[in-house]
Amino acid sequence: MPTCTRRSSQILRTIITTAILHTTSVQAGTIPSFTFGGITIKPYATDQLDIGGYPSASPTRPGTDASGARIRNGARVTIRDQIEIGGIWDFGPAPGGPMRLFEGAIAYTGLKHFLFRVGVFKPSFGLESDEAQGDTVFIERSAISTVTRNLAAGIEREAVEAETFGDRYHIAVSATAGTSGPEHDGNQRGIAFRFAGLPLKTGNALLHLGFSGEWVFRPAYDGPNGRSVSFSDTPEGNNGETSHFLNTSAIPARSAGAFGLEAAGQWRRLLVQGEAYTITVNTRPPATTNTLHYYGWYGMAAYTIAGRPRKWKARAGAFSDPTCAANQTVMCNGTGVIEAAARYSQTDLRAPVYSGGNQKIWTAGLNWYPFDIIRLTLQYQHGHITGGKSPERFHAIMSMFQIKF
Repeated sequence: MPTCTRRSSQILRTIITTAILHTTSVQAGTIPSFTFGGITIKPYATDQLDIGGYPSASPTRPGTDASGARIRNGARVTIRDQIEIGGIWDFGPAPGGPMRLFEGAIAYTGLKHFLFRVGVFKPSFGLESDEAQGDTVFIERSAISTVTRNLAAGIEREAVEAETFGDRYHIAVSATAGTSGPEHDGNQRGIAFRFAGLPLKTGNALLHLGFSGEWVFRPAYDGPNGRSVSFSDTPEGNNGETSHFLNTSAIPARSAGAFGLEAAGQWRRLLVQGEAYTITVNTRPPATTNTLHYYGWYGMAAYTIAGRPRKWKARAGAFSDPTCAANQTVMCNGTGVIEAAARYSQTDLRAPVYSGGNQKIWTAGLNWYPFDIIRLTLQYQHGHITGGKSPERFHAIMSMFQIKF
């Protein structure tokens, strides 16, 4: 049996077994919550198996592989509708990835339209970033969303946050430190914020506008590089390959920040959205350029062929995945929920000395939800990275099996 097939089979068994262990009963495909004495326990899982590769790539040959890109399991507990506690462990990426705490946070929700949270979690920043990983339209977020949010927000971040939200708005401000786990960088200090809302909302249409920002005023201490920042990402796919063709390496920095605009429009089954960001790095010696500037953007469209289209959620200020309009949990209307999507993204990390390349990627994808907790995705990408340290051209085909509840 080929190595890729053996690895994908092993990872798939791990994902399914881990998800099943977090619930004692499954009724019609729906994972139940457990309530007793004013306490509600809701099991959580986002388990993904990615299989795919690069049938055409030059000059390198990344090949085909499989990865349990995300194996996140745990629970969220609500106490008397006032206190929320999240405990989620990240067992991936598998094989070989470092296990770590994904979420360990406590929040107070007793004040209507407000939330105050502290611990390890994902602070609010950006439209695509605030979509839950299992709800994203594509297998991976756009590169510019990833490289910006990882500066002072992103997953597994040590932070304290205040949020207010309603039917048509979402506002969040957070103070952040480093990330948890083996790559802990707790000596970093920064802030992040996001303002988003719906200036237009009708029965068939809505318009979303927002603005996000983050600033690291004390970069993490990176051993021989001193206090520094870096920006890198894989080519918007995750099949076990770790090549970061887009990579600035460590930049000696006094401070750094990212600011961006976001917009989305929805008409019936069609959703169109995009974001644009600019990145500023104030360097320190031995860098010879005082300030570096990078930028990036993406635009995408998604159409729900069968099922109820994506829905805007005030708590996240972002869109959920499509669901079954008939409230069925198995093979909605005999076909399951089906969604088609396309995206173009550009991330330009070119600058004097610290040049990470200019990446442009076209992506087309098809999502199928045969059950309310299961998603299968097929995705094609055409991209190229020019400049930087690792120029590359590629065609990639990726697939994903996901269990999410």
